[in-house]
Amino acid sequence: MIRPLLARLQSGPLWQGQCLLCRQDCDEQPLLCRHCRTGLPVLTYPCPGCAFPLPVDDAHCGRCQKQPPAWQRMRVLAPFDAPFNRLIHDLKYHGKMLNGRLLGHLLAAELTPPWPETILPVPLHWWRQLRRGFNQSHEIARGLQSCLDLHIDSRVLRRVRATAAQTHLSRAERRRNLTGAFAVANCRYRHVALLDDVITTGSTMTELTHLLHDNGVETVEVWAVCRTLER
Repeated sequence: MIRPLLARLQSGPLWQGQCLLCRQDCDEQPLLCRHCRTGLPVLTYPCPGCAFPLPVDDAHCGRCQKQPPAWQRMRVLAPFDAPFNRLIHDLKYHGKMLNGRLLGHLLAAELTPPWPETILPVPLHWWRQLRRGFNQSHEIARGLQSCLDLHIDSRVLRRVRATAAQTHLSRAERRRNLTGAFAVANCRYRHVALLDDVITTGSTMTELTHLLHDNGVETVEVWAVCRTLER
């Protein structure tokens, strides 16, 4: 298909040394200039369980203390604010593949060991991926892999049922929407990292984590570029 081909052509060889945000030259830091990098928003003291920002470091929020999440650790790069919302939007809907590489690089800089055996990008339904031409989570994983040399496995998780868009659904509606939407195949790992672009309520990650635990995975980490600040 033409769209996937055009998307792939936007990767490395066509980059001309300009910052993806301000379009100024950036020879020192590939894809992002020093000025734009220092201006990026960050999550201050994120909860280790849900990445919600807290007033102090190394503490779980009240919600995670009362009801721990299904996964063992969550790591998120930034709140879903500018410029990350634009970078993600342009990756998903305009096929700007270099954005995926940049987001993966930035996320990799915030991650610490112990490292998982593999990264599992959150899958798209086959029809949505066919129309889009790629899975944005896999593109972010490729950027991350280029920094950390971690394995990516896109075969373990499958989205077997097309679901309605989650954007305007409540937490309860999201859970119902995702019931039976995913399947796990040939999972041989004990420690994995689920990777997505944006965490909202965590419903998708909860569903996937339960499936992975049911299939023998002992430790599930959740990695994402951004999280919204709704609860």
